[in-house]
Amino acid sequence: MRPRDLAGWLAVGVLGGLTTAMPARISAQNSKTAAKSEVGAGEECKGNGCTVSLEDQGTTESGSEKPYDWKASFSQYKVGKVPRTADGKPDLQGIWSRTTLVPMERPRNQDKKEIDASTAAKLEDQAQQKQFDLRTEPTDTPPGEKTTDAYNTFWRDGYWFKVPMTSLRTSQVVDPPNGRLPPMTVEARVRQNRAAELDNRPATSYEDRPISSRCIRRPGAPGPAFTGSGPGGQESTLEIIEGTDSVIVRGESGQSQLIYLDGRPRPPESVHLQLGSARGHWDGDTLIVEYTNFSNDEGAGRERLTARYKRLDDTHLLFGFTRDDPGTRMKPYSVEFVMWRLTDQEQLVEYACHEGNVGLEFTLSAARSKEREAAAEEGK
Repeated sequence: MRPRDLAGWLAVGVLGGLTTAMPARISAQNSKTAAKSEVGAGEECKGNGCTVSLEDQGTTESGSEKPYDWKASFSQYKVGKVPRTADGKPDLQGIWSRTTLVPMERPRNQDKKEIDASTAAKLEDQAQQKQFDLRTEPTDTPPGEKTTDAYNTFWRDGYWFKVPMTSLRTSQVVDPPNGRLPPMTVEARVRQNRAAELDNRPATSYEDRPISSRCIRRPGAPGPAFTGSGPGGQESTLEIIEGTDSVIVRGESGQSQLIYLDGRPRPPESVHLQLGSARGHWDGDTLIVEYTNFSNDEGAGRERLTARYKRLDDTHLLFGFTRDDPGTRMKPYSVEFVMWRLTDQEQLVEYACHEGNVGLEFTLSAARSKEREAAAEEGK
């Protein structure tokens, strides 16, 4: 089932009418109640969040766009007491949630980069009430792979906990400065239309179905370029395991990344990996991870991705990335958002898909059965 994106819906309805802006304040919470930062009142991070000023980002004195500077952007987030490993590096380990009400793109009717804290609180309350009122969610899947109404909001993010804004930004996209993704390329639109065509017709073979039909990877599954997800979603948590020469990022939906920190060479350019080849290094207290060797429909080897992790305090983790994918977007773009630590969860929840590839088998057999029924009707 596809998650219902309430973040964008709420943003269009509420953010568009705002006329004031103020420094962003992280407002994260744990899986049952608002997660309180363990930083003392005298630290830079206070209460349940950290502040970041966005007033000077995005333009020069002449009004032209500034090149995206991740260091300048990251430095504006206030940092509190950061847990550290035995070798003095920031400790990134824990179970982290990507749920946030900050929309991926800034609504077109919104020209402010920030909202005020009171509006953020209202958005959080409204989003959870929406989940309470909804309770059931009709399945919205392509005709080519129709399923039953298997889940309701009881199983979804935003029902058992209040989804936070995590910052007062009006978009996760920070570059381009307008807060919106660059236009897709012509070839990407052709691929998108072709995929939709295959997805919305009875499958003629396994080649018509996405690899999610075989539980290899969900459509739009996060990683390695994680983005925040709104209420109504699933599989929004990840686990970070940190060592001296490697870091492992485990996604809840069965995807794991192994990030080498020991300086080993990358695979040859002829080697293409679904999640790319990751090589990381520390730049001060920020872990920088560069990905290459992607294998995808856009043209293997063309995509470049740089991800960044920075621990802000005990319960907040700043994550950002810059993606240069000339086969999909007309220009590179950058994203930033804050994840929050699930303080009452010690391990990832098991991700259960289906065993024995039965989903794909039933999809194909059902399509053939319908074809036989249609042929029988025509023969009468």
